[in-house]
Amino acid sequence: MARFVAAGTLLLVPSWALAATDTPGSLFTVLLSLVLILGGFVAVAWFVRRYLPGMGAQGAVKVVGTTAVGARERVVTVEVGDTWLLLGVGGGNVRLLHTLPKPESAQEHGR
Repeated sequence: MARFVAAGTLLLVPSWALAATDTPGSLFTVLLSLVLILGGFVAVAWFVRRYLPGMGAQGAVKVVGTTAVGARERVVTVEVGDTWLLLGVGGGNVRLLHTLPKPESAQEHGR
């Protein structure tokens, strides 16, 4: 039983603390590993955003503007093609309030 307890305490001690003679090399290895792992996360995030459809772009539906009208209610203007939709959003509910053609001023500015 004492052997298992001793072996368990060795698992809790970091490996760089046991190798006191090679501490700078071990610390460098740990830091290099950390940089490689974090760099891998950044590379995967970039790849997903760049090459998977729908992750980076807004797509066919664009939010033109939004206004809060209550604590949890909003009025949102959404552009779909050449049509603007005025939506009421709140309480887990979305309702179409009004439909109108895209204004000429927004077409000139590329919105």
